[in-house]
Amino acid sequence: MQAAKIGIHWNLGKGDKVRFWEDQWLGNTSLAILYWPLYVINEQQGKSVREVWDGENLMLTFRRTVSEQGMNLWWELVNLMSEVTLSKEEDQIIWAYISSRKYLVQSLYAIVNFRGISPVFISSIWKLHIPPRVQFFLWLLFKNKLLTRNNLAKRRTVNDNTCLLCSEKESINHLFF
Repeated sequence: MQAAKIGIHWNLGKGDKVRFWEDQWLGNTSLAILYWPLYVINEQQGKSVREVWDGENLMLTFRRTVSEQGMNLWWELVNLMSEVTLSKEEDQIIWAYISSRKYLVQSLYAIVNFRGISPVFISSIWKLHIPPRVQFFLWLLFKNKLLTRNNLAKRRTVNDNTCLLCSEKESINHLFF
């Protein structure tokens, strides 16, 4: 099974580009993850939605008999698919991380750079109703000025710049994110 593409969701049209099991097109995750017991014994892995769904019938076959639990999942999947209709439009990729739903390198960079954590705006730190020492700590954290080993190494020689707990290079991102 191919890895899920982070941030990509398909808007179903004809169904000829969207992989039925592997792509995220129905709900918040792929059908392979939701219906794993059916996916692993299914013979149509990698097939498009159009190849396995004609608008009325779900055309899937399995390598072996399906257990009672598998049959319950099967009927749940059939019920879910009964609400899906194919159209004459092309399938479209939707980028989930910005409101315009168009892919921008800048939006991917923001996700990768902050590991999915939205940056805190420095002015909002001072508006929080918390002790001033905590505000100051958050401000230092935001500015990358806390005395982690990599920041100390900028000022003087540090013999060992690894984390005491896991031996990775100690930095603000490592310690807090």
